[in-house]
Amino acid sequence: HKRHKVCEHHPKAQVVLVGGMRQRFCQQCSRFHELSEFDETKRSCRRRLAGHNERRRKNTAESHAEGSSRKGTGTHQLKDIVCGQVDDRGRIQITIHENSTYKHFQIR
Repeated sequence: HKRHKVCEHHPKAQVVLVGGMRQRFCQQCSRFHELSEFDETKRSCRRRLAGHNERRRKNTAESHAEGSSRKGTGTHQLKDIVCGQVDDRGRIQITIHENSTYKHFQIR
């Protein structure tokens, strides 16, 4: 809130009167927009959410395309590619050494 020169209360409020108009603070744009630019109680305007969702869909489509191009390689070859430690459910077993700086991670 300090970066945007807005008090603590107003960015979190559902409705704020700005210049006599009912508005809400958009977390993505860091600006106030009219309520009609938001879906229900969301904190990001539709325009920014649409861009975010488009990027998510694009990344999902790309990862599915990569996966489908590997389908013909067979499961055995895939196990060899992924360090040979895939269990019967397709999960990868990874060992983290105690002196490693990467103790918390998530594979998607």
